[in-house]
Formats: sequence, C-alpha cells, structure tokens
Amino acid sequence: MPSSLRLSAGFAIVLLVSAACSSTTSIGKYPDGSAGNKDTTSQTGDVIPSPCYRAFGQHCATSADCCSGICDPASATCAASINKCTPTGGGCVASTECCSMACTAGRCSAYACIADGQACTDSASCCGGNCNAGLCQALNTACRTAGNPCTASSQCCSSLCEAGLCKLGSSFCIQTGDVCSDSNTCCSGDCQKGTGTLGTCAPPPSGATYCSDGVDGTVCGDCNNCCSRLCAPYAPTGVKVCQPASGCRVNGDLCRKDSDCCGAAGTGLPGDGNVTCEIDTGKTIGICRNPRSCNPQGNVCHYKNYTCSVSSARNDCCAAVGNSGVCQLDFLGVPRCNGLGTTCIAGGGICSSAMDCCNQMPCVPDGTGLLRCYNPPGTTGIDGGVPSACVPVGGPCSINGDCCRGSTCIQPQGSTQGICGIPTPPSGTPDAGTPDTSAPGCAEYGQICTTSADCCNDITCSNDRCMPAIIP
Repeated sequence: MPSSLRLSAGFAIVLLVSAACSSTTSIGKYPDGSAGNKDTTSQTGDVIPSPCYRAFGQHCATSADCCSGICDPASATCAASINKCTPTGGGCVASTECCSMACTAGRCSAYACIADGQACTDSASCCGGNCNAGLCQALNTACRTAGNPCTASSQCCSSLCEAGLCKLGSSFCIQTGDVCSDSNTCCSGDCQKGTGTLGTCAPPPSGATYCSDGVDGTVCGDCNNCCSRLCAPYAPTGVKVCQPASGCRVNGDLCRKDSDCCGAAGTGLPGDGNVTCEIDTGKTIGICRNPRSCNPQGNVCHYKNYTCSVSSARNDCCAAVGNSGVCQLDFLGVPRCNGLGTTCIAGGGICSSAMDCCNQMPCVPDGTGLLRCYNPPGTTGIDGGVPSACVPVGGPCSINGDCCRGSTCIQPQGSTQGICGIPTPPSGTPDAGTPDTSAPGCAEYGQICTTSADCCNDITCSNDRCMPAIIP
C-alpha cells in the first residue's frame, strides 16, 4: 500500500468505542521471550510504533496519545477505527483492537490468533474467542471471520483476504457475520455476543426501504443494493462499499433519531416531516423510513445515465415528480432530490446536503443537531464565502468529505453528528504526546483536492473533489 495512505481511512466514518483499558506502559517481555518495545505492521500495512499510551475510551490530549492514533475532540477520549489496529504490547480488552487479532491478559499478543478448528489451551488465543475441548470454535460457519486463513476474498465475511488471512477492515465498519466486540464498530450498529467478549455483527434493521440492506459501509457489487445508490471503492482496500451521502441519512440507511433522516420535521425544505427514524424496541439504532409519502429534499431518487446506469429509487421527489430535473447527482455522485432549482442556501441556513448550499459548502450539524450550510470563520452567512470550503479540526461534520485534508469525521454509526479530528501515529511520552507536525495525509473520498496526487489510493481529483474514476 502506498505510504500516502498511512493516515487514510477512506470515506470512513471513524467509530467511537467506550471500552476502557489499563493505561500502564510497562510491557515487559513478549511471548517470544524478548523484552522491550517493538514496531509492528497493522492489518492495513501501516507501521505503528509501540508502546501506545492510551487505549480506547481513555483520556487523551492529542491523537498522539492514543493506540488508535485518534483522539475524539468532543469527549477528549481515544476513539477506535477498525483500520488502525493496536500493535504488539498495546492495551486491549478485545481481540478486534489488535493487529494480531489476539488480546491476552489485557495486551495485544505478538502471536496471530489461532484459526478455527486448531488446537488451543485458552479462549483468548482463538480468532473466535472460544476454546472448547482443546479446539478453537468458529463464530461463523458460513464465512471465515477475521484472523482466519484464506485463499480467496470470497471465503471471508469481510470480503477481503490479504497475505493469506481474512482482514477485518475491508471497509470503515465491520461486515455482517464478521467478528466484533462492540456494536458501534458494526455496519449494522449491532454486535450480537454470547457469554464471551466476542460476537458477530448482525444484519442491519429490516423494513420496506427500497434498498437491499445496503447501509453505509457494507460491501457491495451493485449501486442499487446500496441505500445511497452509490457503490464505489473504499480507498485503503479497493473493496467496493456503499458510500455515505453527505448531510441527512437517506431512506433505508441507519439513524438514531428523526433529525438524522432526510425529510425530518422542522427543516422547511420540500417534504418536511415525511420521514421517521424507525427503531425496534430495545435498540438504539434504526432505519430512516418514508413508506407512503413523496421523497423529501436530499433523499435518493430515480436517475438515469450515471455510474449505475439507472437508479432503482422512486421517481417522486416532493418538489416535482417524474422526469422534471429535480432528481440530480450531488457532488459525490449520489442521485438526490433537489427542489431548490438554481437557488442555493447561504451559510447558516438549514440544509439537507451540500448540494443545497452555495459554493458546495458542507452541510453540517449545529449545536442542536440541525443540519446547516457551513459558515466558514470570518463570513456572515452570505452566499459567497470561500468556494468549496472545508471544515477544520474541531469543527462539525456529517461525513469525511466535509473535513479538510488530513482529518476525518469522528461520529457514531447512523448519526449525522460528527466532529473533524486528526488521526496521527502514536509518539512522544506516556503523559504528553508530541503532536504530528508533518504534512497532512492524502485527501479522502469527497475531500477538496487540487490534483489527483492529493487523493488517496485510486481516487482522482474531479471538480476539486476526490472521487473514484468511475463517477462521470
């Protein structure tokens, strides 16, 4: 993998994990008998120095303090990404945090996890987290969970086989059926566990939503399987995944409350109030549903002659039905209802997506969670401002594309409420990490660029945005 990807999470949503671990940096000897600290290679090929000083959920001042290399600026705690694993000797509470996929006695093991069906003496050493009758038990018999050997990606639950092992991070979230330790890391937002620390990601919530379980981040082969109607490569791996749309969550995608969905009440935009976030009893995450009314502003719609040939979404935008030109591709290539015509919304105005905003400003949450067109510092809500401005570190975001190059949007799965943060490799001392002052990492999907050299792997710079070459 190119070195330009060392900080890349693609068009990722970096997921927050609340697990707490020991913060001690005394590692002692490794299982192979050697002492001290080692550098190791992560699941994505990133070299991460050890020891790392803060485990997931622990307090941090900078991203350099964290094993994950990501400090959530909202909570000042270390966040987790499945694409930046904890190296040998780093603190852990579950194997999914470790590059080796094995967490023993609160530390990431130097040895890779033991495959399903192989001899074992303890559960922590098994890829499935369960040693029974001297053999590692499989979490899933339909596909191979992360850490198990493979010869083809089709054998893996993640759809990614690299160097003979099934990898966890084919996307920015864990696929249905693959190993998990926390619900927030699953594309579905639901990790179903038994008595141990590990389980498997459940399918996303069901319902009549005009998309085939293709919530953000799920591996796809066809755009029309995706709720966003956009299936495109995830930059770090090249695996095609359902790409998130900017701003509000479209029909069928995950949500945590009504205001996450396109068409939420109180926006004043076409289709205001035509949607609900339908959450099953006992769950915290549901899906955006609009089963009977017209498609509101920002929702996906019927569109011909784009990267998917024809979008399967309904042809009934609230602003105008049929082939009226109201269904348009946004700057990421998602077909969405836009009833504003040539009018754009000035900075600070309520929006559904960046397509609504003047100069393609990001559509980001305000302090109450309502989505508004970004108002860069020094502007006063005029419809000019800085064309295609990006949100700096610490500012609000709904997707990674809102953030300036070198940062990502840190947010829970299904929510539009995020904050731009910088992922950096661990460095410095245990009590005061040294900030990374190197040049920003490559620009991720949807982020501003000048040339294709600015963009992460296999993404081109088109109309000042990093987008896959498959988008016309």
